[in-house]
Amino acid sequence: MSLLRMTDMSLSFGGVLAVQDVSFDVFEGEVFSIIGPNGAGKTTLFNLISRLNDADSGTLYFDDWDITKTPAHHIAELGIARTFQNTELFEHETVLHNLLIGKHVYRKTNLLSEFCFTPRVRRQELQFRREAEDVIDLLDLQHYRDQIIGNLPYGVRKMVEVARALCIKPKLLLLDEPSSGLNPEETEDLSFWLEDINEELGVTIIMVEHDMNLVSRSSNRIMAVADGKCLSIGSPREIQSNAEVLRAYLGD
Repeated sequence: MSLLRMTDMSLSFGGVLAVQDVSFDVFEGEVFSIIGPNGAGKTTLFNLISRLNDADSGTLYFDDWDITKTPAHHIAELGIARTFQNTELFEHETVLHNLLIGKHVYRKTNLLSEFCFTPRVRRQELQFRREAEDVIDLLDLQHYRDQIIGNLPYGVRKMVEVARALCIKPKLLLLDEPSSGLNPEETEDLSFWLEDINEELGVTIIMVEHDMNLVSRSSNRIMAVADGKCLSIGSPREIQSNAEVLRAYLGD
């Protein structure tokens, strides 16, 4: 079943076509990777899905709902979570507090009840903390739970951002270059966590990534893009042997 469908979507910046008539489907339960040279339009595709950019043309469906014009601040409520190439965390807060921020879409209380810390607020806070702790356990972040983000290594910060996205309990997780800045051991761990997120939590993943070993190991299907256009969609083996994809990467 198609969870996300993009149809004939285009976007230009100052006359430069960043995305040109791109169409693809992402099926529920799969890991779908987007690859391509620098400047190919990969992150722009993510910005279109997460509604940070408005398309010039085309349609976008999520879970059979047309979200082409949905405001960006409603995207998390629909079940779409995202990480960024450069971590976007609260540097002076702890890991746990950053994860709890990801629970904001489920908050049912108002400012007055929270100020008075009513029993309902207390129950909600305990539930949020239990769910955040489950994510901490899943990604082996127990050692860093109470540490300040600004004091952590870059690789740990990357995983904290993934953890915060998981606290939204998404149906679809967008990972923008998750292995960027990670050493080989951390990238190896990442491949196992992607498997756990996909299989144990049932989260569909779209990943923009340059590490082809990680992409080949983790992906069900891959879409190769260049110059804002879709070159090919297929299995890792099909993409690796595609002449047009090889030409885009290596030249004629």
